[in-house]
Amino acid sequence: MARTKRVLNVPVKDTAEMLDLMKKLGTLAADLEAVSRPGMVRIVLHGTGEEIKELKEKIKDFTKAK
Repeated sequence: MARTKRVLNVPVKDTAEMLDLMKKLGTLAADLEAVSRPGMVRIVLHGTGEEIKELKEKIKDFTKAK
């Protein structure tokens, strides 16, 4: 199956929320890159379409669980 790349821009309220999200991203067994900027974390996901779909759901759960 072909590997694809998907970019997610996740808004964060403050530094504490950004650090929490970055720590949670570090627990994922995934091919990803994350760069933080004030107010936002840019996440680049690499994988098959199904892998990316699963990762997007996990990241969505991370941002909802506060």
